[in-house]
Amino acid sequence: MYTQGAVIFADLTVPDAAALRDFYREVAGWGSDGVPMKDGSESYEDYMMKDTGGTPVGGVCHARGVNTGIPQVWMMYVHVEEPEKSVEACERLGGEVVKITKNKEGLIHYAMLRDPQGNAFGLGNFNRGKQPEPGPAAKAAIQIGKPVEEVFEAIVNPEIMRNYFISESTGRMTAGASLTWRFPEFDGDVPVNVKEVEPTSLVRFGWDVNGHELVCSIRLEPFADGKATVVKIEESSPGGYDPGQEWLVGNTEGWANFCACMKAWLEYGVHLRTGAFDFRFVK
Repeated sequence: MYTQGAVIFADLTVPDAAALRDFYREVAGWGSDGVPMKDGSESYEDYMMKDTGGTPVGGVCHARGVNTGIPQVWMMYVHVEEPEKSVEACERLGGEVVKITKNKEGLIHYAMLRDPQGNAFGLGNFNRGKQPEPGPAAKAAIQIGKPVEEVFEAIVNPEIMRNYFISESTGRMTAGASLTWRFPEFDGDVPVNVKEVEPTSLVRFGWDVNGHELVCSIRLEPFADGKATVVKIEESSPGGYDPGQEWLVGNTEGWANFCACMKAWLEYGVHLRTGAFDFRFVK
């Protein structure tokens, strides 16, 4: 919970958020996660910037949708217990109200203000409607004796992936792609939405589990002077949704199988998945 007067966050709102996301990755060493947004019926992503420990440090947002009209500055946000009183005080003391956003109860969620000398800042009660903690995540990791370029290609190229994971895909994994996967052991199509691809380092995609989108992040790190790659996989559930212990155990097992099968194919040319799950269909 935030305390009165705490500076809790900073946002930058610009016409081209993706370009500045990449700029701050290089200059500040920040990572990023996509944040789903809506502008009318059109979907797009803003970006949550994080330090190397995964802690959010700020946001880089498109100047559209709910962020239309926000000044193009690094906007700090201050937590106040009664934002309605703070907005009234701002106007009374010669400041300016730039924008106000309210929650479904009609209370101020946050306000964009300018002080009497023209400096922009944001404030709000950010304990109101605070987002629930992230749900459980399935994780797996492995070291593969191939360079990151080769491992990355094996993940995004369906012709390679079919040797250790899927049987079919409607296309290559590129950012923004909506694909359909099929698996050799199971009937039915699996829709996959590719959210982010960073060549040789990250592939993020989402898929539906019981009406909730779970997001899989596959990160690649060079190892042994670039002769090997560490593959780290995390499938996370959205805040406030717990898919259950059975899912957590099963998908942890599934991603461990993914890692083992990929290593077997890339290092030894063995299609390890062949016949691996026949026992599940014997009654």
